[in-house]
Amino acid sequence: MRTLAIRLAFTALVLGFTGAHAADDALLVAARADRAATLDTLRQLVSFDSGTLNGDGVRKVADIVEPRLQAMGFATERLDAKPSAGVNVVGRLDGKGSKKVLLLAHMDTVYLDGTAVKQPFRIDGNKAYGVGIADDKAGIAVVLHAVALLKAAGFDDFGRITVLFNADEERGSAGSRELIRKLASESDAVLSFEGTGIERESIRTGTSGIARVTVTIIGKASHAGAAPERGVNALVEAADLVLRTQDIDDRAKGLRFNWTVERAGEVSNIIPDQATVEADVRYRREADLEEALAKLRERVARQRLKDAKLEVAVSRGRPPLMSTDGARRIVKIAQAIYSEIGLTLDESEGGGGGTDAAYAATTNQAVVESMGLPGAGVHANSEEYVVVDRIPARLYLAAELIKRVLSAKE
Repeated sequence: MRTLAIRLAFTALVLGFTGAHAADDALLVAARADRAATLDTLRQLVSFDSGTLNGDGVRKVADIVEPRLQAMGFATERLDAKPSAGVNVVGRLDGKGSKKVLLLAHMDTVYLDGTAVKQPFRIDGNKAYGVGIADDKAGIAVVLHAVALLKAAGFDDFGRITVLFNADEERGSAGSRELIRKLASESDAVLSFEGTGIERESIRTGTSGIARVTVTIIGKASHAGAAPERGVNALVEAADLVLRTQDIDDRAKGLRFNWTVERAGEVSNIIPDQATVEADVRYRREADLEEALAKLRERVARQRLKDAKLEVAVSRGRPPLMSTDGARRIVKIAQAIYSEIGLTLDESEGGGGGTDAAYAATTNQAVVESMGLPGAGVHANSEEYVVVDRIPARLYLAAELIKRVLSAKE
C-alpha cells in the first residue's frame, strides 16, 4: 500500500507539473495526414546545394521558406548574415495570448557544392534520403508543418511565435549568433530543431561547448643528414607534446581533447624549424575546459627539447548548453505528450556536437534541442536520411509542445 501511495503521489506531482492532458485526437489525425506533404517539403529543400559558403544556395532555401511563413500570416524579414554568406530569415506571428516562443532551425549544410547531384532525394523503404535532410532540412520542415497544423486548428493562445531560419550554423553561426541571442531574450522559451537519434528519440537539455587549441612549435633548421644535431626538430617536439597530453581527454566527465591536425616540414632532408598541432576540444562545463587548458600549459612547459619555443592559442566556439530547471520542465511536458500516444522520449544532457541552442541559452531562457526528425548519416560521406514513419509523431510532438508551452499559465 505504501508503494502504491508513493506512485500515486508521484503521478499527481507529474500531472500537476505538466498539466493533466489527453492526446489531441484531431491534431494527431492532422499530423498523420501531413506526412506526404512534409516529405514533399523535404524534397524541395534538399534538391540543391546550400553549404554555408554557398550564399546563393542558402538564399534559395530562404526563397522556399519565407513565402511559406508569409502564407501563415507571419511578418517576415531577411537579415544579412555577414560575415557569412546568405541571409537569415525571421518570421513573427502574433496571437491573442501572452507567452512567446522562438523556433530555431538552420538552412545551411556541411556539404560541398555538387553533393546534391550525387545524392538526390529518394525514398527507400522507411528512409528518405537527401543532402542535409536530417541536419537540418528536417528541422525546417517540422517547424513549417507543425505551425501550419496549429494555424489550421485555430490555435491563437500565444503572444508571439518567432521563427528563425539561420544561414551559418555549420560554421559557428558568426553571422547569426547575436540575432539568436536577441530573439531568445524576447521569448519565454526556445525550441531548437536539430535532429534526434533513430534508436531512441530524445530531447537534449545539454550539449558540449567547443574550443580549438593550436600549439605552434619554433625550432631550428639544419641539414637532416650532415648535421641534424645542430637543429631543433620542431616535429619531434610536436610529437612528444601529443604523447604527453593524452591523459587530458576525460570521457567520463564529457571532456574530449583530441589532436586532429599536424603540420611540419617541407622537404625530407631538412630538420623542420616549425610545426603546428591542433586539437578539437568538447566540454560540458566551463570549469572542465579551464582545467584542461591548465593541464595543457603545464605539459607544454615540460618540453622535450629545451631550445624549442612553444606558443599556445585557444579559439572558443559555441558555449556549452547547460541543463536548467526551465528546460527540464519543457522535457516533462514533451514526455507526457509522447506518453499519451504510446511512445517514449528520453532526456539527454550530453553529446559532443555543438548547437545554436547554446547561444539562445546564454540569455537564461528555457531552451531545448533535438525537436527535428530521427535520422542518421549526418556530417558523413555516406548518404544522410530521416525515418519516414516517425514524421507524424514528431509533427504532433512539435505542434502540441508549442501549444502547451504557450498556453501554460505559470
